[in-house]
Amino acid sequence: MAFGRQVYAAAAQALGALSNDAAQTLLYKHLGAGNLDPEMMGFVAVMTGSADEAVGSLIAELVGQQNQLRHNAPTRHVFDTRVRDLERWLFHDGLSVEDGRLVAFGGAVEEATGVRDLLLDELTASGLDADRALERAVNDAAQAFRSEPPDFNESTTKVRIALETVARRAAPALAARRNIPPPADTWGAALAFFRVSAGLLTLQEEQALSAVYTLISPGAHRPTGLTDEEWARLARTLALSATYFLIRKYRTAP
Repeated sequence: MAFGRQVYAAAAQALGALSNDAAQTLLYKHLGAGNLDPEMMGFVAVMTGSADEAVGSLIAELVGQQNQLRHNAPTRHVFDTRVRDLERWLFHDGLSVEDGRLVAFGGAVEEATGVRDLLLDELTASGLDADRALERAVNDAAQAFRSEPPDFNESTTKVRIALETVARRAAPALAARRNIPPPADTWGAALAFFRVSAGLLTLQEEQALSAVYTLISPGAHRPTGLTDEEWARLARTLALSATYFLIRKYRTAP
């Protein structure tokens, strides 16, 4: 997917805040879809099944022409709220609408690669997140990034917590599966367990994961030349990718 799940969902909610006739007309205009079931998940389905460029043009009109479109909304303040939410999720993905076009203004590797959505799928399948604490941490990180004003520090902190928690939950679970002693309940011990006891990481892989964790830990300095937003985007991408890598190692381990 070129867009994260939240962008598709937010666009569907904005469409749902319009009259059915106005929403269906926009979908037909940009996606060639007609006579849809006027349910928001139906809107999501047609968008996820359409070309990225077509969906982008639909989103660009929803955001760029919101003042004109709101006259087709039964409750205008609801439509305004939905469009603002869509704009914040676009910002989260490094996108904005300028001069009627959807443009990228910053790196958003985590969304362009779909790693965030893939990670959420892996968390569900892993059995490590029965209390959904990991899912909440990932989602809270996104919410902090897209809040008004954004809380970039909290956003980075939450993805670091997700990375650490995956390691600390996966290590003892794998130890129990293999009937070997579990490591101490710390990030460092869990990471070492994956290499030394479980044989799932090379030394270079362990060092890379450790470096990501250290880089985004409290007290780490923002690299010179990057804004807080740019640093948060980079840190989130690194942490989410590292978490996905580690959980895939756990999930595919014998």
